[in-house]
Amino acid sequence: MGWSALQSPARWFAVGAVACACALAGAPASAGAQRVDLRSKPAPGFAAIVGVVDDSLRGGPLVGATVAVIGTSVRTTTDQDGLFRIDSLPPGEVQLAVLHPLLDTLYIVVTTQKFTLVDGRLEEMGISTPPLERIRLRSCPRAGVVLGDGILIGRVDDPDTDRPVPGALVSLVYSDPRSGTPIQRVRSARSRDDGLYAICGLPETLTGTVQAAVGAAASSEIPVTMKAQFLATASFLLSTAPKDSVARGTAALTGRVTDVTGAPIASAQVAVEGGNAIAVTGSDGTFALTGLPSGTTSAVIRKIGYAPALRTVHLRKAAPQRVAVTLSEGVRTLAAVVVTGGMEPALKKVGFTERRNMGMRSQFLLPADIEKRNPSAFTDLFRQMSGFRVTSAGMGQSIEGTRSSGGAMSGCVNVYVDRVAFEQMSPGDLDSAFPIGMIGAVETYASASETPAEFQMPGRSCATIVAWTKMKLAKP
Repeated sequence: MGWSALQSPARWFAVGAVACACALAGAPASAGAQRVDLRSKPAPGFAAIVGVVDDSLRGGPLVGATVAVIGTSVRTTTDQDGLFRIDSLPPGEVQLAVLHPLLDTLYIVVTTQKFTLVDGRLEEMGISTPPLERIRLRSCPRAGVVLGDGILIGRVDDPDTDRPVPGALVSLVYSDPRSGTPIQRVRSARSRDDGLYAICGLPETLTGTVQAAVGAAASSEIPVTMKAQFLATASFLLSTAPKDSVARGTAALTGRVTDVTGAPIASAQVAVEGGNAIAVTGSDGTFALTGLPSGTTSAVIRKIGYAPALRTVHLRKAAPQRVAVTLSEGVRTLAAVVVTGGMEPALKKVGFTERRNMGMRSQFLLPADIEKRNPSAFTDLFRQMSGFRVTSAGMGQSIEGTRSSGGAMSGCVNVYVDRVAFEQMSPGDLDSAFPIGMIGAVETYASASETPAEFQMPGRSCATIVAWTKMKLAKP
């Protein structure tokens, strides 16, 4: 958030912070981190400020906060212990402000009282965010379901206008470890006129996902974890502008993919949920993915031989988002997925049921259908399926379309898994990336003319396979 954003007082909750004489000289510094100089005096003719910013909302120091001198371009950042130092300040009256993504999410501006700097003096001070109880009183109703003291809070904004999105339904699906069963709970809240939402009365320890939706527009799911804490945040960019038939946009995602040693990984695939394009990393590990719809979504980074990585990205047309991703070697080991109450609600949620009921010239495989085929690999599902054939090369298998589309694209197949595009680069890629035990449902479209618009790739007139994992369908 830029400093100019603080000039919108109607959406912001101002909090004054009182400067205090604090014993900072003996404050600890994290191992390996550069220590903030807490003792040396300022140069003659100047003053300096040293201090600490405490995170009263979550407990501990507020790491990575920007401490700015109001009315100037002077600013610094707190270290891993919440410590900061600002040097070379002229004597006179000043006031500080603290900026941080957590505070931005809550529409909080933390400022100190004005105080006077003296020539040659090192001013020590402490700054604290408001206490959690103050946020609770502002955001949580007194009545309602109460399962604990935890709060999930955040904002829903339009990615291209930065305006709040009121009335968005924010839904949290989570497992309550206190229940002793794998049953998932669902809680929801609506965003207010200023875009802020709060889901209160949660257990202090939980694992789940949260998603925002308004009308037909929906974000990807954001993972949420609370471990003996009272506050978690999750904010969304949610575009309500109509999308074209192939879901193209003007946002971009760039980045670099490396291994655990920092070496670049070439030929890794990068795709986002809801996007119809795939980027492949170059020899230096970099990639650029363009033509993406704006909003909060999930990027999936895959390379055969490495565990896939999932990143939540907030895409805007104004500027590309950049991510740095580290892939670890080894195949992901999946725990057994227990689906309670059947997959019907999830299949309806992802649109599978509606597409099947439309009577389209396509094939839909439910869990029972997959089990009947007794496949040993994902590609085995398509051995006797109209419109597709399985070819073998070396030790691997690939899927091809049997209906000619003309030109160089004859036989091509577009593949989506949980709405994320995947490219068959070598025989065996599909079976390596998606063991058959992962797959909960499949829908196939033998030609581009039969494929729903949301699963069409520009410039690729191909057959299409849409697969849904059991992990995705385990969520209500």
